[in-house]
Amino acid sequence: MGGPTGGPTGGTIGWDEVRALIAARVPQGVVDRLSPVPADELGALRAPLRKLRAELLRELSSGDMRRYAAAYDQLAALQFAGLYAAATPAEALDWLTARRLLSLSWPLPGGGSTGADARVLLTALLVPHRDAAFRRELAIRLAEWLPARGDHFRWQITHGLAVWSDTEVPATDGYVIGWLREGSSMRHHHREIGEWFADRGLRAPVPHHDTLRSWLRAQPRLAAFVRRLFEVPDAGSAFADPYAARSGPDNEWAKALVALAGEGLLDRAELLDLCLGRLLRGDRPGNLRGFLRLYAELAPDPQEVAARAGDHVRLAADGAPTVAKAAQAALRSTDALLSGALFTELTSAVLARPEKALAAVQLGWADAVLQRDPTLADDLLPALAVAFGHPGPAVQERALRLVARHLPGAADPVTSETVRAAATALGPALRADASELLAAPGVTAGPAPSPQPVGPAALPSAPALPPAPALPPAPTGPFELAERLAAVLADRVPEPGEFEVVLAALIAEHHRDAAALRAALAPLAARRGDRQVLFDGIGTVPGSLGCLLDALAGREHRSAAFTAELLALRYPLRTPAMIPALRVFEAACEVADAPVPVLLATPTAADGSLDPAVLTERLAAHRAAGARPWPADLAQALLRIPPRARPAVRAAAAGLGGELPPDVPLPEPVGFHVHVPDGSPGSFPRIAPPAPAAVVSEGVTGLLHALPDPTRTGWCAGLFRSSAGQLGQLPWTAPWKPDTVAAHGLPELAVQAGSAGHRDPNPLLPRLADLPGEPGPVSHLLLAYGMTAARAEHRTAALDALLTLTARGRLRPETLGERLAALWLLSVAKPNRILPVLADAARSGAGRAVFSVLTAMLPELAPDPARRGLADVLTLAADCAAAEQIRTPLPALAPLTAPTAPRRVRTEATRLAAILAS
Repeated sequence: MGGPTGGPTGGTIGWDEVRALIAARVPQGVVDRLSPVPADELGALRAPLRKLRAELLRELSSGDMRRYAAAYDQLAALQFAGLYAAATPAEALDWLTARRLLSLSWPLPGGGSTGADARVLLTALLVPHRDAAFRRELAIRLAEWLPARGDHFRWQITHGLAVWSDTEVPATDGYVIGWLREGSSMRHHHREIGEWFADRGLRAPVPHHDTLRSWLRAQPRLAAFVRRLFEVPDAGSAFADPYAARSGPDNEWAKALVALAGEGLLDRAELLDLCLGRLLRGDRPGNLRGFLRLYAELAPDPQEVAARAGDHVRLAADGAPTVAKAAQAALRSTDALLSGALFTELTSAVLARPEKALAAVQLGWADAVLQRDPTLADDLLPALAVAFGHPGPAVQERALRLVARHLPGAADPVTSETVRAAATALGPALRADASELLAAPGVTAGPAPSPQPVGPAALPSAPALPPAPALPPAPTGPFELAERLAAVLADRVPEPGEFEVVLAALIAEHHRDAAALRAALAPLAARRGDRQVLFDGIGTVPGSLGCLLDALAGREHRSAAFTAELLALRYPLRTPAMIPALRVFEAACEVADAPVPVLLATPTAADGSLDPAVLTERLAAHRAAGARPWPADLAQALLRIPPRARPAVRAAAAGLGGELPPDVPLPEPVGFHVHVPDGSPGSFPRIAPPAPAAVVSEGVTGLLHALPDPTRTGWCAGLFRSSAGQLGQLPWTAPWKPDTVAAHGLPELAVQAGSAGHRDPNPLLPRLADLPGEPGPVSHLLLAYGMTAARAEHRTAALDALLTLTARGRLRPETLGERLAALWLLSVAKPNRILPVLADAARSGAGRAVFSVLTAMLPELAPDPARRGLADVLTLAADCAAAEQIRTPLPALAPLTAPTAPRRVRTEATRLAAILAS
């Protein structure tokens, strides 16, 4: 490494001297030497400085930590040299904003380092020989460069240049966000740039501002910047800063802006309109909280709300739940000023939303309006009938009784017909009530069906079983294989079918024509460069495939070392998620010295299973080629065939040489225990199967035997379980033992039930439901955890699994119901999560299965009739019973119909009992 050398530059300074200063690493040496030198005398340094920057950045990508550190430590000094030598504002901008120079630490003379200081960099741009035009243009360019979400470090430089040169920079998103953060820092006794200039004798003294409100008063572009706050991203998060209130109301953005509007410095009406406009556009919750706080501080009076009633109705209809609640409350405060048409529009819009609290308020308000003015019935009752399709059964029932009470006051016969037609959207359990209350000829409860048994034998496979997926087609030649390998390498967690097909094709193509395969893989290997698998991640599919790529391309690789390291990992760091990587490392080790004609373990079905006849044919191909089976490949193949076929296949494999994997049954956890946490952060009660007795086993079977502890919590818990993405590979490792797979997945799904921070997709449950093996109690416990996952997309995966198991006749509803009830009693399962999943399953054709799940939960939940969500369980059970014409007694309903039970529980239990007895 090193730049060109030369003599003195402009008679003042030479490249060798500058290069030595940069190599010394300390920026202050460059500052002391170059700051007095005019930029036009440094012209000959510009090209060498750019070349040196390219060299140092290449060193950062070398993968050698010593070279990385040596190059990184020179970047800060290099940046200062580049700024002093820059001939134009564009060149200076490049030195300030180059990606690898954005976040540098500055080495200290005696060792160590410190954080970069924006104001020291600013000083380098204020040297006397820089003219005002240079600084003005650079300030404008920087303001235009600032990212939309802000870069406060470079904002300080931009603002300092603007203040120094009295430049009005454009109010870009990035500049306004920086201005917003500058204002928020006033409560921390922050000294703004004008004071910093004055402290150094560079400018005249300026007033100090102790509060945000005082600072805002002094801003020359206050009104323009405040308008922009409603347009830039993330402004609301500053308005909602929970710590600002500790410093007093003059340091809270919402209160300060309202106070300035009261002083006449801001237009209150404009502020209210801007706030409503931002709420209408929507935002992430953190930002919306800030604008809602501003709206609450503005506290519009009834006249202001009435003047903007249309906007408030739109907020109630389409806004986020908290926004809709505020809009509804504001409109209710101006009830007397609302027209009937606007109130009808509001009612229809609110009742079309899924929130039960909003609907309850609106129904109560509508009842009061109809009592006050019955002539509104013809307009308002059809709007109230919108609630017949509400997802909340309690809302449906309340709307039905409200409409029935006011329907006689309707003058237009069309109103009655409209309401009765809308009643078809009611849940099955309410249709008999609708027939009686609305006297609707077209809405009848129907004839009482004959009693039908309920139980596993009576459950129809109502959900349609999707077509069985097929394995991806094999590549047609080495070049297509290279393309598909590149795609798998780029995928952090490849789809297991594509991985298996590509891996099998690599081995088969190498056996057929190793030279042609090497030629096809050469460009891919060249793009990979000198990266070793250590940097790709040991135990990952892409990392191991990269190692195999090196081996097949004739490059140096470390597969043997990494295989040994992978096998040496001890429980709990070892997980079955490493099995695919272990197999690939084995292939990289053996492909040159002990080639095989075909891989044994490649599945023949898209559920990870392997046809024993095909495996027998592959063993025969090994015998014909004189090849010895690879241990991990054979072990995985034996796990993929039905257990009854293993003895014959093991006998066929015994004559090929090599060591057979141990014939040890995989653990099948039975029974459950409840783990009560010790109160450590992030811990909660968990239901887990007891760990089976330890079995000494190595390789693939050893990884499957080492069951994790699902109760483990704390900071290192992530080391003890497979990641969410890796879980997608698990089902294919043991397709005939779903409960073993489920036991390995329990820790991750238990964490997903308690935290919404796990955003990775989790394909474990849908693939587990597709396995040929019979799901047992652990699989159903895993499904229960999936149904109460904190993130909606994870619950959707559980719904898919539930429907697949039902369609295949493999769901045990009583087992699932017992596990859900147990989690519910521990406050792990949330009723507002599991009940929508069950309701969606019932709507998808699994009504009988859902009814059995719910009735299995009732004996555990019924002893506490006041338990939150119990009424919704009864309502969903009643809907399933009515829709599926189920007639069977439920003894668990008796305590729920007693006078001591809560009113809604008693009502729903009575309705369910009546349906089951009809």
